[in-house]
Amino acid sequence: MTVPAGFGPPFPFRPKGSFKDLVLFVLAEKPMHGYEIMKSIEARFHGFYKPSAGSIYPALRALRRDGLVRGEGGERRKVYRITAKGKSLLRGRRAEMEKRYREMEAEVGPEKAGLFRDFRRTARLLMPNIQSLTPAQATELSKALGDLRERIARIIAE
Repeated sequence: MTVPAGFGPPFPFRPKGSFKDLVLFVLAEKPMHGYEIMKSIEARFHGFYKPSAGSIYPALRALRRDGLVRGEGGERRKVYRITAKGKSLLRGRRAEMEKRYREMEAEVGPEKAGLFRDFRRTARLLMPNIQSLTPAQATELSKALGDLRERIARIIAE
């Protein structure tokens, strides 16, 4: 079975530096701490893309270094704000960023994003428990997954 064409676009903010633009774009809405930024981006992409702390915090450090955002508060719960310099830079890129969002949202849509979330929830249920499965449970789960693959193949073939 092959993956159907058009299951979803490649992440639309891949070019070097454009992820920082995405973070800046989100911060233009309101000041946020890192976790809020991650949740905001995840919500914008219908859960189809969820950035990690390993992508958010380096982007925030680079944006701070470039004077585009500033961090306020303690080390544990720093709130980031876009600066005047950041707003100025974003003004020139806003139309492109909004166009990318609209294109991605139109192509992915909430249905495909929901499907992706269901896959992730299933993996999060199975993976932490894989070591404690009995041989009988592993056999039963393998059969259930085989049945599911066959059903998915039939649905895709329709």
